[in-house]
Amino acid sequence: MNKNFADSHSHLSDPRIATSVESMISAAKQLGIQTFLQGGVGPEDWERQRKLKSKHPEILLCFGLHPYWVVDQDQTQLEAGLDLLARNISEASALGELGLDFRPHIVKEFRELQIFAFEAQLEIAQMAAKPIVLHLVQAFDEAIRILDLFGVPKQRGFVHSFNGSAHQASAYLERNLLLSIGGPVVRPENQRLHQAVQSIPLESLLLETDSPDQPPPSLQGQWNSPESLWQVAEMIGRLKKLPTEEVLDITSQNLRKLLA
Repeated sequence: MNKNFADSHSHLSDPRIATSVESMISAAKQLGIQTFLQGGVGPEDWERQRKLKSKHPEILLCFGLHPYWVVDQDQTQLEAGLDLLARNISEASALGELGLDFRPHIVKEFRELQIFAFEAQLEIAQMAAKPIVLHLVQAFDEAIRILDLFGVPKQRGFVHSFNGSAHQASAYLERNLLLSIGGPVVRPENQRLHQAVQSIPLESLLLETDSPDQPPPSLQGQWNSPESLWQVAEMIGRLKKLPTEEVLDITSQNLRKLLA
């Protein structure tokens, strides 16, 4: 069994965990988790990712302009960020996080700015021939409209921290995207996601932790660690009636094929 398991999405360059990231990576490696694809937030985060990768080659860079970053910029700053992304994306394994977050406390009056940033980054991903890492929250209909208009890059990509219905999962799969499942699947009350996972083909599944965020219930109130990937895999194994290590192995191979 392959012991080079992959966490398809984390934020190990997050300054909030700067004093504990080394121990987090070490503990994850002891459990066979050897690959960590990051999620990009903005230019400052890209630089922190580079520094972390200089110590840990198993960190895979992912550069993008996150909706959280986008809503803090004006149009001029956003266009400068997009220009910087276009000039730096060649060194990253994927482009993201890009997408839409229409929760009221995030979107505020910046809906159109988010849409502009999403569309522009889809174009950059296609020009750069990079897979995409999508952050899509409470924006399903608009996301589908834009994906259909601009197209998914040939290199495909995935919806990070998918937490939707079987219907939504099917719509993303039809558009040649993979679905990455994280801590929310471990919650026993999350029946909608459990039903969706049962409908998703194994070859379209990825596993993630979103560390240090989205901890499973056992880590509530603590920083999430890549070690929790095992809890995600265990729950998916129960839903798919497969051994935990087989789930880890298949989903890790899926990520490597996507990034190849």
